[in-house]
Amino acid sequence: MSLLIDIVSEEKARIKKMISGYEQEMTVLPKGSLVCKKVKGKAYYYLQFRDGKKTVSSYIGGESEKTEKLREQISRRKHIDSMLKELRAEYAQAIKMIGE
Repeated sequence: MSLLIDIVSEEKARIKKMISGYEQEMTVLPKGSLVCKKVKGKAYYYLQFRDGKKTVSSYIGGESEKTEKLREQISRRKHIDSMLKELRAEYAQAIKMIGE
């Protein structure tokens, strides 16, 4: 039984390390979503996010490498966010298994 507890303890430590790494990466990535507004046939991009109760729109520009890079970063942030939810659930389960 102690072998199983050791394995779960190691897994808990690994999950905690992964959560910490992902949370650190999340601080660098932009939050919010990329919104496209068309004016007279031209596309203008804005980064929209919440700041407390307010919605903030920050002008990015037209279609460019910058908007594509921002789109990839936002996609990465959403992916990490979903992974963090799963990892936190696994971490809670590991704690229950160990009995902490």
